Amino acid sequence: MSAGSPQACVADFTAALIRREIKAALALLTDDVVFFYSNGTAVRGKDAFAQVMTSSWKPVEDYSYSTLDQAWIEQSDAAAAVIYHFAWSGRARGAEVGGGGRGTRVLRKDPTAGWLIAHEHLSTGQWGP
Repeated sequence: MSAGSPQACVADFTAALIRREIKAALALLTDDVVFFYSNGTAVRGKDAFAQVMTSSWKPVEDYSYSTLDQAWIEQSDAAAAVIYHFAWSGRARGAEVGGGGRGTRVLRKDPTAGWLIAHEHLSTGQWGP
């Protein structure tokens, strides 16, 4: 899967996560991708990301995820950055679970693979003043 724009890459990545299609999600990441999560965890590389995601999906049923209020703060021919609010929900062990916060994604354009996510940083909190 090759994304022709940073916006398409982000949309396709989110859709792959919602469908729990890890191979499709991994195709939209750089090999050296780094994720910073709101719990302080740092995940480096596609293999580590795949392990984190597939293990976190196991206990959660009826998973829902959305990104809201996207603001593209930079975009050139080679790189782009977007900030957004995110929300997720589901059921784990019969109880409703969920959360949300703010996110930042940094993308770069690969000459062969198109637009890819190189970094994501998630934090707690609400968007705005």
